[in-house]
Amino acid sequence: MSDKKKPTTRDIAKACFVSQSAVSMILSGRTDMHFSRETIALVQETAAKMGYVYKPRKRREKTDMRSTIMVMCPSLSTQYYTTLIQAITQAAQAMGLYVLVAYTNRLEDRESYYLHMAEDNEYYGIIYTFAPKAVAFLNRLYRKIPIVMINDYNPELKLELLELDSKKSGHLLARHLLELGHREIAYVTTPLTPAEVPRLRRLQGIKEEYQRQSLSPSLVHVLEARTEKEPSSAVGNKHYETGYHLILDYFRKTSREEAGTASAGTPATFPGTKDHSGARCVPGSITAFVGTNDFVAIGIIDALKKLGYSVPGDYSVCGFDNTLVSSFSGISLTTIDHCIDEKGAQAVEMLSNQKKRMKDGPQKNTPLMRLEYEPQLVVRHSTGKPQKHLQPHWNSLV
Repeated sequence: MSDKKKPTTRDIAKACFVSQSAVSMILSGRTDMHFSRETIALVQETAAKMGYVYKPRKRREKTDMRSTIMVMCPSLSTQYYTTLIQAITQAAQAMGLYVLVAYTNRLEDRESYYLHMAEDNEYYGIIYTFAPKAVAFLNRLYRKIPIVMINDYNPELKLELLELDSKKSGHLLARHLLELGHREIAYVTTPLTPAEVPRLRRLQGIKEEYQRQSLSPSLVHVLEARTEKEPSSAVGNKHYETGYHLILDYFRKTSREEAGTASAGTPATFPGTKDHSGARCVPGSITAFVGTNDFVAIGIIDALKKLGYSVPGDYSVCGFDNTLVSSFSGISLTTIDHCIDEKGAQAVEMLSNQKKRMKDGPQKNTPLMRLEYEPQLVVRHSTGKPQKHLQPHWNSLV
């Protein structure tokens, strides 16, 4: 009896400098994964030389996922997404359906992985809660699986849509601040990448409202985090931390300018931030801060209080989403209501309607449903008329 050790997929992977899972997928003949011809040929030739014989594993019977909705979620660190998921889950349970949350962290490879999973396992449908990157894949998949997107309108996507125009939200907040008498404000945000459509459109709406009222958009400054870091702990919140630290950075910089450490006429750029306004942030000229969402706004409030300022006595603060925490008495944040509960329930109903239509065959020339929700301004105690500002508290900035 030969003592020669039989080759394994690990041996082949080591010889080919590829992962063991890649070897398994290539030798099993998987067609839904993409490898270069060279890699496929190398793995197959190496397996043959080593005398490796592929034996298909006995597949377990698939779990029936035809009653499960996959919810594509980019983040679990804001109450907007957790509230939306809860609304979807409640509506799904009322219809006898289940929900699986696919957390992507805005990474395209994770998004594609979950989409392949949904396609292979015949999920009931998919609800997107953010702007997808796998546009071509989704447009193809929509013919086979019901899909609903909750986001701003994207003309490239041929999907059913629950839309809330983020530009309108920006207009509402800007109009509110201008009516109170504010002129120079700052939009405080996590990174404004092309994929983050709502963040960009909120800023666009704010600037458009300034133009509509014959004011220069350069009065709207942008304090933007350079990177979207994950929180330092599981109980952290990157959006809160962004608002908190950007405000401390802003006042640290303006304090230095007032102390004469910055050259006159030098554009204000803050550590860890970028200012897109094209104008110099004059120390003390900003009277209101707009967080790109409620948690950024709450971080702003806490930073201002740490510096000894009052809200709205010294600075007004507002946000977007109207999450539960924004209504707490100690926060009382002026914000924009985005109909979270209604959107979650409506998305499930739209999936159900698509499912019924698909019983007659794949969706080809069926008209796409597009529902638009109107944002509502919710005025609380975090905004008021601008007051004369106090000097920054130097000791708090050390």
